[in-house]
Amino acid sequence: MDYRTIGTSDLKASVLSLGSYQTYQRMEYADIVALIRQAADAGVTLFDVAHYRTAPHTEVVVGRALLDAGLQRDDFLIMDKIWWYDSNDPDLETQLDRLLFRLGMDHLDVVTCYGMRPGRDDPAETARLVAGFVTKGKARAWGGLNWSAADLRIAHETCVAENLPGPQIVQSKYNIARRRVVESPEYSALRDETGISIHASDALEGGILAGKLNSERKLGRDPGNIREEIIAMVPRLREIAGDFNCTMAQLAIAFCIANPQTASLLFGASNSEQLKDNLGAVEVSRKHGADIREALKDMGVEGHGFDLPPNHASPLAAD
Repeated sequence: MDYRTIGTSDLKASVLSLGSYQTYQRMEYADIVALIRQAADAGVTLFDVAHYRTAPHTEVVVGRALLDAGLQRDDFLIMDKIWWYDSNDPDLETQLDRLLFRLGMDHLDVVTCYGMRPGRDDPAETARLVAGFVTKGKARAWGGLNWSAADLRIAHETCVAENLPGPQIVQSKYNIARRRVVESPEYSALRDETGISIHASDALEGGILAGKLNSERKLGRDPGNIREEIIAMVPRLREIAGDFNCTMAQLAIAFCIANPQTASLLFGASNSEQLKDNLGAVEVSRKHGADIREALKDMGVEGHGFDLPPNHASPLAAD
């Protein structure tokens, strides 16, 4: 496993981080514990979770599973999310207190706040609020989830001017096809000037970039409506993976982590073999990262757009 610093903080994270979106509600609890133990034994130190509307108890499961896997609190970093609800209720600090309760922890290592709702939220005021959770000891660092480069810059400059902890990382969709946002001149300049890291999500496009075209699980959102174009890439990507003697999943992951501004890449796994395959991307990136990025340089899809905040006022579950 390789490790990279999150932003300019004192936190070092594994270059691969294990998530739980649309995963643990499909698994037996003992299998979740075993998977987390396997990931930890392989050197994974960053675990990502959130209060998912379709699986509202995921944090409870993750918090207990980390303990049942034999991990001590100092053995891992935990990242969780807060966001502006359409009614602004519950507020950000109430959300943070509730998620800490569900996790059974007294602090997060990284709290990430979802991006601004157009015309409603102020990035400077949001930065003040979320930075305050770091100064209160409820988190060690903070970052954004799907923030625009312009809003991140406002947040960073606000924190510098007011001597507050600044944003250290931004989680964003980033993969072979979806590179238009993360690799834009605005984002690249921001990272160069501030040190803010990328936390890459959706690297496998819900399994499509691993060659799984008939997934039964719900896929993430498709900003820009480019998924059919991504599916059309699969035959060529399979050939390129063969050229590098790796799986398609390893090719997709290696592409992202070969970008040095990627602090960590978030992936999910529901079984031991899938986890092992994804972890193998670290060695593939060490050996072939630059060549993989060169081989895939023309495969970004121009239509990929910025992912706007979802509606969090929807019910937790259907009637």
